[in-house]
Amino acid sequence: MKTAIVLVQTSKKEFAPLARKVRKALIEALSVLQREDAALELHILSNRAMRAINNATRGKNEPTNVLSFEGDGFPRADVRGKTYLGEIYLAPEVIRVRGEDAIFLAIHGLLHLFHYTHEKNRDRITMEKAEDGLLAEIATRI
Repeated sequence: MKTAIVLVQTSKKEFAPLARKVRKALIEALSVLQREDAALELHILSNRAMRAINNATRGKNEPTNVLSFEGDGFPRADVRGKTYLGEIYLAPEVIRVRGEDAIFLAIHGLLHLFHYTHEKNRDRITMEKAEDGLLAEIATRI
């Protein structure tokens, strides 16, 4: 059976249980999307690290809950034979303070890697429907 690859990196050991849970959810989501041919990176970061990335990429000098960046098409030896989608970054400390759900935000980031946006109202509605549908599909699997 083919399985998507989700490479995980955490900035703190205490983030490891969350990383395992989110990784499983992303693998299941990619299966539902019939993208077992895909690979992506998942980074679980401290507020400090997320602030640095948010500042460097968006000019916002504050941590945020989730960021995602599409892959650049560069071939990677560790995901050979897979389509590299990109990277998803989560900041569990921000997520906890805001009372948000890390799996929901990971799915949100994943959909961005598939070119979903929420810039316009109709885009937001489309993305929310996709999020809800995907979360419902994987709920019994995770």
